[in-house]
Amino acid sequence: MKNFIKPVIILFAFTLFTACESHRVTAKNPATISTDSDNQEAMKEFISGVVNEIQQGKDGYTAKIITVANGIYYATISHSNLKDPAQYRTVNTGDTITAKGDQWKAGNENHITVRELK
Repeated sequence: MKNFIKPVIILFAFTLFTACESHRVTAKNPATISTDSDNQEAMKEFISGVVNEIQQGKDGYTAKIITVANGIYYATISHSNLKDPAQYRTVNTGDTITAKGDQWKAGNENHITVRELK
Protein backbone atom coordinates (compact mmCIF):
# COMPACT_ATOMS: atom_id res chain seq x y z
CA MET A 1 0.00 0.00 0.00
CA LYS A 2 2.88 2.39 0.78
CA ASN A 3 4.26 1.86 -2.71
CA PHE A 4 0.92 3.02 -4.15
CA ILE A 5 0.48 6.19 -2.05
CA LYS A 6 3.83 7.81 -2.90
CA PRO A 7 3.24 7.91 -6.72
CA VAL A 8 -0.32 9.20 -6.18
CA ILE A 9 0.96 12.06 -4.00
CA ILE A 10 3.61 12.95 -6.57
CA LEU A 11 1.04 12.89 -9.38
CA PHE A 12 -1.34 15.04 -7.32
CA ALA A 13 1.40 17.58 -6.55
CA PHE A 14 2.44 17.73 -10.21
CA THR A 15 -1.17 18.27 -11.29
CA LEU A 16 -1.67 20.96 -8.66
CA PHE A 17 1.40 22.94 -9.72
CA THR A 18 0.72 22.72 -13.47
CA ALA A 19 -2.95 23.61 -13.08
CA CYS A 20 -2.14 26.78 -11.14
CA GLU A 21 0.50 27.99 -13.56
CA SER A 22 -0.62 31.07 -15.46
CA HIS A 23 -0.31 30.80 -19.20
CA ARG A 24 0.70 33.87 -21.17
CA VAL A 25 -0.33 34.50 -24.71
CA THR A 26 1.60 37.13 -26.59
CA ALA A 27 0.72 38.63 -29.91
CA LYS A 28 3.36 39.18 -32.56
CA ASN A 29 1.72 42.36 -33.82
CA PRO A 30 0.67 44.73 -31.01
CA ALA A 31 -1.49 46.71 -33.44
CA THR A 32 -3.95 43.80 -33.51
CA ILE A 33 -4.63 44.03 -29.79
CA SER A 34 -7.66 46.11 -28.84
CA THR A 35 -7.77 47.73 -25.45
CA ASP A 36 -10.78 48.00 -23.20
CA SER A 37 -11.03 51.73 -23.93
CA ASP A 38 -11.19 50.98 -27.68
CA ASN A 39 -14.01 48.52 -27.09
CA GLN A 40 -15.87 50.93 -24.83
CA GLU A 41 -15.75 53.70 -27.44
CA ALA A 42 -16.93 51.33 -30.18
CA MET A 43 -19.79 50.26 -27.95
CA LYS A 44 -20.97 53.88 -27.54
CA GLU A 45 -21.69 54.81 -31.14
CA PHE A 46 -24.94 56.49 -32.10
CA ILE A 47 -27.71 54.35 -33.50
CA SER A 48 -30.68 55.79 -35.33
CA GLY A 49 -33.91 54.19 -36.38
CA VAL A 50 -37.67 53.94 -36.22
CA VAL A 51 -39.42 52.86 -33.03
CA ASN A 52 -41.32 49.67 -33.81
CA GLU A 53 -42.56 48.72 -30.36
CA ILE A 54 -42.55 50.11 -26.81
CA GLN A 55 -42.57 48.16 -23.57
CA GLN A 56 -43.20 50.24 -20.44
CA GLY A 57 -41.03 49.55 -17.41
CA LYS A 58 -40.78 50.69 -13.82
CA ASP A 59 -38.34 53.59 -14.39
CA GLY A 60 -38.76 54.15 -18.13
CA TYR A 61 -39.32 52.02 -21.17
CA THR A 62 -37.65 49.77 -23.72
CA ALA A 63 -38.06 50.75 -27.35
CA LYS A 64 -37.54 48.25 -30.15
CA ILE A 65 -35.66 50.26 -32.80
CA ILE A 66 -35.22 49.18 -36.40
CA THR A 67 -32.19 50.88 -37.94
CA VAL A 68 -31.63 51.78 -41.59
CA ALA A 69 -29.46 48.69 -42.03
CA ASN A 70 -32.38 46.58 -40.71
CA GLY A 71 -30.58 46.01 -37.43
CA ILE A 72 -32.84 45.65 -34.43
CA TYR A 73 -31.88 47.21 -31.10
CA TYR A 74 -33.72 47.09 -27.81
CA ALA A 75 -33.06 50.51 -26.26
CA THR A 76 -33.58 50.90 -22.53
CA ILE A 77 -34.43 54.54 -21.85
CA SER A 78 -34.80 55.85 -18.29
CA HIS A 79 -34.13 59.05 -16.33
CA SER A 80 -31.43 57.42 -14.23
CA ASN A 81 -29.40 56.07 -17.16
CA LEU A 82 -29.23 59.33 -19.13
CA LYS A 83 -26.25 61.65 -18.68
CA ASP A 84 -28.69 64.56 -18.73
CA PRO A 85 -32.08 63.51 -17.32
CA ALA A 86 -33.64 66.50 -19.12
CA GLN A 87 -33.18 64.54 -22.37
CA TYR A 88 -35.78 62.01 -21.24
CA ARG A 89 -38.94 61.97 -23.29
CA THR A 90 -41.53 59.44 -24.26
CA VAL A 91 -41.64 58.28 -27.85
CA ASN A 92 -44.38 56.72 -29.92
CA THR A 93 -44.36 53.88 -32.38
CA GLY A 94 -43.22 55.25 -35.74
CA ASP A 95 -41.00 57.99 -34.27
CA THR A 96 -37.39 58.19 -35.43
CA ILE A 97 -34.87 58.49 -32.62
CA THR A 98 -31.10 58.64 -32.28
CA ALA A 99 -29.45 57.18 -29.19
CA LYS A 100 -25.97 56.61 -27.83
CA GLY A 101 -24.98 54.39 -24.94
CA ASP A 102 -23.64 51.09 -23.74
CA GLN A 103 -24.31 48.36 -26.30
CA TRP A 104 -24.39 44.67 -25.43
CA LYS A 105 -25.78 41.39 -26.72
CA ALA A 106 -28.16 38.94 -25.09
CA GLY A 107 -28.17 35.88 -27.27
CA ASN A 108 -28.81 37.19 -30.78
CA GLU A 109 -30.45 40.42 -29.60
CA ASN A 110 -28.68 43.81 -29.67
CA HIS A 111 -29.35 45.98 -26.64
CA ILE A 112 -28.37 49.52 -25.75
CA THR A 113 -28.60 51.28 -22.41
CA VAL A 114 -29.22 54.82 -23.61
CA ARG A 115 -26.97 57.54 -22.17
CA GLU A 116 -27.81 60.24 -24.75
CA LEU A 117 -31.14 60.63 -26.54
CA LYS A 118 -31.74 62.87 -29.54
